[in-house]
Amino acid sequence: MKKTITDLKDIIRLGGGMNLDATLFTVTELNDFAVLAEKSGAIIKVKNTENLTVNNLKEIARLGRGKVIFEF
Repeated sequence: MKKTITDLKDIIRLGGGMNLDATLFTVTELNDFAVLAEKSGAIIKVKNTENLTVNNLKEIARLGRGKVIFEF
């Protein structure tokens, strides 16, 4: 069963960590996930980040405040 963006946000909001494929989400969605992870304490891992700019990665990291792990 495919999860919606709302489903994923709800899971993160409740403290559930997850592995995310950056190619499946917009930068705005990844930013939103990072904010929710920081607030809930969830850890999110982001892979396939090749198409994100360094500034995108910095912003996601800043918003997540240690709750986002990038896989390079």
